[in-house]
Amino acid sequence: MKLLLPVLFIFIGVSSFMSMSEQTPQVTTKVIIKDTMMLDREKYLSFLKDSLKGKESMVADSVFKNIKSLKGKSVEQLMSIMNNWGHALGVTCKFCHETTNWASEKSRNHLRTREMIVMNDRLNRDLLSQMKGFRQPITMGCISCHNEMKEPPHDGPRPQAPRQRPEGAKN
Repeated sequence: MKLLLPVLFIFIGVSSFMSMSEQTPQVTTKVIIKDTMMLDREKYLSFLKDSLKGKESMVADSVFKNIKSLKGKSVEQLMSIMNNWGHALGVTCKFCHETTNWASEKSRNHLRTREMIVMNDRLNRDLLSQMKGFRQPITMGCISCHNEMKEPPHDGPRPQAPRQRPEGAKN
């Protein structure tokens, strides 16, 4: 009996050690997809890329119809820009396009987008490039205001009355 107890403990210890070493630790990584429309956009991008094989480096306005604001960009650049805009607004391709007729401009979002491109270019070129107190270049894009929402979450800064200076404060 005195010998049986230590042998039993050794057997249990060895068998539990062996079972632990046989199991490879399962590493589970949790992927959080913030951009919920990403998979839908990737579906359309994959379809377009397959249908445009060999044309990726061609100028987009020679491949697509109605390219007005992004003339001179390659097909690959254009699709990347469109995907980035979709991410910035938290939308899929269907927000601006008819996926059966990409050249259609029935959606009012085409005109809006073109106006926003002009606004963004002027903002970056005329205002932000003149700010000397910051590390250059300072640029803003769609996501700066939209933050993955179709409409920006605010109407801009609210005008405020000047703050009152404390009594006795010097200039």
